[in-house]
Amino acid sequence: MEQHRMQRLSLLAAALACILSTSAWSGSFTVGVEATDYLPIYKGDAGGYTGYARELLDAFAAKSGHTFTYKPMPVARLFNEFAVQKSLDFKFPDNAYWGGDAKKGVSVVYSKGLIAVTEGLMVLPANKGNTSVAKIATIRGFTPYSYLDQINAKKITVSEVNTPDAALNMAEAGRVDGVYMAQITASYILAEVMKKPGVLVFADKLPSSKNDFSLSTIGHPEVIKQMDEFLSKEKDTVARLKAKYKIVE
Repeated sequence: MEQHRMQRLSLLAAALACILSTSAWSGSFTVGVEATDYLPIYKGDAGGYTGYARELLDAFAAKSGHTFTYKPMPVARLFNEFAVQKSLDFKFPDNAYWGGDAKKGVSVVYSKGLIAVTEGLMVLPANKGNTSVAKIATIRGFTPYSYLDQINAKKITVSEVNTPDAALNMAEAGRVDGVYMAQITASYILAEVMKKPGVLVFADKLPSSKNDFSLSTIGHPEVIKQMDEFLSKEKDTVARLKAKYKIVE
């Protein structure tokens, strides 16, 4: 009798462990994303979330048994909801160097990069060789980290606008010296949205940076581990989606 009871307890413990393991490794999660047009990487608005990042995140979720719900919101609010209010399970894109004030005292876990993005200034072709600027434009909420020291020293002024095409229009009109943006996004918007390919070019003689766009979390590090495994094992999926969106890193 005692042996049978112990066997039943062992089976119950094993079943409970299985249930706990499953609940820890699969579930429904909310991903906070930026409400801006940063195609081909992503576009978030009231109509939803699209682009390379959406398809890659969905592929990961399907492979891992998760369900992701995407919530686009302005950049500043996104940092607040994620790191201060803690109302989101994940944030994308994210990077350990971003949002220092909002994340102060918060332990954030980051995945490997879903994409490595080169960000710098888009300028008029005639100004491509310039080695300094005085006025730049950015999307509202974005921080031009490569120029932060000069901005803090009042050597560069920054104009924030709501959309990337508005920023690019400012540079085309000569109202600013350049637009701080991902090179791939600027080229896409100039060609596909504004229908003005080549009207601005990447200033490769001015400061730029290459940053990983990662998935981050405060409360679900086990899912970040899954994401890292997915990125390592599903390289064909990543390559296929990058080819679909014409992404070259």
